[in-house]
Amino acid sequence: MLESSERAAADREARLQLLAEARRQYQTGAVADAWETCSRIAELSRLAEDPSTLADAATVIRTMTNSAVTGRVHALCVEALALLGDADPVREARVRAQLVATSSPFVLDQEHLAPLAEVDDVEASFLRLQAQHAELQGVRHIGDQLKIADAAIELGRRTGVDEYTCWGRRWRMDAYAALGSRLDLVAELNAITPLVERMNNPAWQSFLILVNASQRLMDGRFAESRSLSEEASRVGGQDSDAAYLRAMYTWEIAALTGDDLDAVEPLVRRVVDDMPFMARGWLCLVLMARGKRDETAMLWKAIAPHVRRLPERAIEWLIATVGNAEVCAWLGDTETAPTIYDQLLPYAGLQSIGLAAGPYGGPVALALGRLAFVMGKVDQARLHLVSALKSCEELHALPHLALTHAELAKIDGLQVRAGRKHAEVALQIAQRLGMRPLGTELRSLLATISDSEPRLTAREREIAELVAAGLSNAAIAARMTLSERTVENHVSHILRKLGGNSRASVAAWYASQQARL
Repeated sequence: MLESSERAAADREARLQLLAEARRQYQTGAVADAWETCSRIAELSRLAEDPSTLADAATVIRTMTNSAVTGRVHALCVEALALLGDADPVREARVRAQLVATSSPFVLDQEHLAPLAEVDDVEASFLRLQAQHAELQGVRHIGDQLKIADAAIELGRRTGVDEYTCWGRRWRMDAYAALGSRLDLVAELNAITPLVERMNNPAWQSFLILVNASQRLMDGRFAESRSLSEEASRVGGQDSDAAYLRAMYTWEIAALTGDDLDAVEPLVRRVVDDMPFMARGWLCLVLMARGKRDETAMLWKAIAPHVRRLPERAIEWLIATVGNAEVCAWLGDTETAPTIYDQLLPYAGLQSIGLAAGPYGGPVALALGRLAFVMGKVDQARLHLVSALKSCEELHALPHLALTHAELAKIDGLQVRAGRKHAEVALQIAQRLGMRPLGTELRSLLATISDSEPRLTAREREIAELVAAGLSNAAIAARMTLSERTVENHVSHILRKLGGNSRASVAAWYASQQARL
């Protein structure tokens, strides 16, 4: 009997040592190794019928963007809660909070997410804040997110735990990024830096590097941003958030500069294969950047009917919806445009960014301007774009300042002095920053101001007028009793003659023609 008790004590000590090793691995950025160790602890805990160490294993890894690991942690939490029962209120509170924090916004069956009880335990209190933050992740809850961040900072101050304070400041930075409060974000960055240095944790170090990469990208310092995102990935390790975010930086920089777009497509394909289906909207953007109109349109047809299915609680909701708006406008999808416009309108004053450590995607107002133009609401489009222009100027967001000037040039028309001025300013910024795709498009548009106007046939002019009115190819075909394929061919010929690459450029050309009459 004594020998059996001693063996049980030795086994439990072994599990506790593995727990210490899992925590060490996680703190050093070896997330995959930490998860493997937690899985081993769970196996041994099942054999020993010890729910306490299994529950402890479920709370080692904090929430992160690696959805595969987060999903496994979530499943372990479900098992731990079933085994714990009511015998250990503190561990139950910790695991239940971790369960909520790791729940996927893409999974509809979340009935087990019961209200969280408060217990007299510091770790449970922090995990409860993480769970509340996860539940209120959507952009409509930014005010609540700031309150939760304040509570985490206060908890860190009272307990002397730097990690709690760091999470609070991190959540503040995420909120300030979406609000476009760059001064406040940088102030938080300066405040969190000495804490991260003291913790000497690779995951937090890589986070700081990525925040700086995001700031450089906003300035249009593409080479520096790329270098910092690569450094963050090395520091954080291959299983870190930084490794995932590096793919996003690689894409964003390639889209703006035109560099390495061929290599980006297979990279994004690999990433989205392991993500929810709606992530294929990202792939649409890549195909669009490469000029693959037919392939983009085919994939978009599988996404467009479901744009409202993307949950607002997802970190990537705003980024993905703004990306959908860009694809929708480029394809001239007048049927889906009103839906996405209505989704984004409540957030017209926000910025397209999910995390302070993620790449900046411009003002939401820029996406709304593009959609309004496609919908034929020219005056509304101009108001959104003027708002986006002001936002970019205040943020010193130079790449998107150029993009916004370019959109205004299309709306005003290059035959009008204001339109030409917008195009010239956009071209100047694009050339200075090395934004080759935008520079090429603008030079092509400015060339159309010459005395030799594009020679459209009578039929092409008629179709151009209908495109400018916001009609889809199918609607034009029905009105003119043509096949949709014939209309598609006419639109392609019109785009080639005008030197444009979107239906918006046809609308801009037509508006400039009308202004001259």
